[in-house]
Amino acid sequence: MMNDFDNVNDEDVEVIPPESEKVSGMKTRPAEETVEKLSLALEQKAKEAAAANDKYLRTYADFENYRKRIQRDLADFRKYANEQLALELLSVVDHLGLALKHASEAGETNEGLKEGVELVYKQFRDILEKFGVKAFKAEGEPFDPAKHDAVMQVPTADAPPNTVVQVFQDGYFYYDKVLRHAKVGVATNPPAKDMAEGCE
Repeated sequence: MMNDFDNVNDEDVEVIPPESEKVSGMKTRPAEETVEKLSLALEQKAKEAAAANDKYLRTYADFENYRKRIQRDLADFRKYANEQLALELLSVVDHLGLALKHASEAGETNEGLKEGVELVYKQFRDILEKFGVKAFKAEGEPFDPAKHDAVMQVPTADAPPNTVVQVFQDGYFYYDKVLRHAKVGVATNPPAKDMAEGCE
């Protein structure tokens, strides 16, 4: 059986040239425009994705900062939650200290009572210290307005000026901050005439 194409010679074959520019332009131009449109759309979406990622990273960083701040505030709240109670209890400690002082001045008439008050006073101070309340030394220290309240000036040549020479009420720290300022007397230079009399 013969095929219609078996008798075809090379001369009989008509070579069709590539499509003309006009025809090829018509076919390729829409493809180029489509590629260009897709490239622009892809570029736009890439910018939107970058902006969304940037917004996400900023939001995440803000959230992390907020979370850390809340944790720090909560830790501070727990640490300083009893501050007001501790401040109120200091007046009890002060009164027990005054009771001991007066008992010592009165003599040994009530030795048992004095020992009982000493035990209560010590126990109170130990409990306060256990919860972060500690007395700080003031006498002999340079005057520091962050820790001391000056209630009077004491003219004296026995201590340098601006030195604490008397303590009227103890000061206390509550962990790392001042719970109560110490009420103190601060040394000043004696008047000139007193110094002249002292030299005679």
